[in-house]
Amino acid sequence: MLKLIDVIADGDARPVSLADLKKHVNAADFVDDDEQLKIYLDAAIDFVAGRTSLTLRRSTFRIDRCDWWSGCLNVLLTPVRDVTITFLDEAGAPQIIDPALYRWDRTKLGTAEIRFLDAFTSPAVKADTFNAVQIEIEAGFDVPDVTGAGDDPELVFPPRARQAVLMVAASWYRNREAAAENELKVVPLAADALIWQMRVYR
Repeated sequence: MLKLIDVIADGDARPVSLADLKKHVNAADFVDDDEQLKIYLDAAIDFVAGRTSLTLRRSTFRIDRCDWWSGCLNVLLTPVRDVTITFLDEAGAPQIIDPALYRWDRTKLGTAEIRFLDAFTSPAVKADTFNAVQIEIEAGFDVPDVTGAGDDPELVFPPRARQAVLMVAASWYRNREAAAENELKVVPLAADALIWQMRVYR
């Protein structure tokens, strides 16, 4: 089972900045709405991530297994950044597997395939334990303008995702209730169109 265990954050670093949103909604010259805009921005990032199946925030996930596996293990996260494998030995003490004993590759969808190399011999694990083998996966795009961002082209935050987040957050900022008195019309080629272009089908 894949579960989120941490969101990697550097202060207020977001893949789309508050400054970008303030400029988008013409609120750059005042701070009165900043806290509310942060709420809309965080919600919009999570909304677009959920609709596209992309990991927009850098996050750490874990897969727990009761034993080792053979062949290829598929990790359905996009994009994967790094993989660490730990196991509980027979005494229950955590042990880290040497990265030289396994290999992970990023697929065309940005997901990962993990396989052990021939030099790997399956060590005994703690019996009757659901998390005897733990695969920790770091996933998510680079935060723009942070040191190291852009070093891997596959981890550059998609411009379409940035635009979709801004459009969704701006819509919530301008329409703050669950219902509207006036009839609202969907703008063609707007946020929904961008989201469908990026959606990952697995």
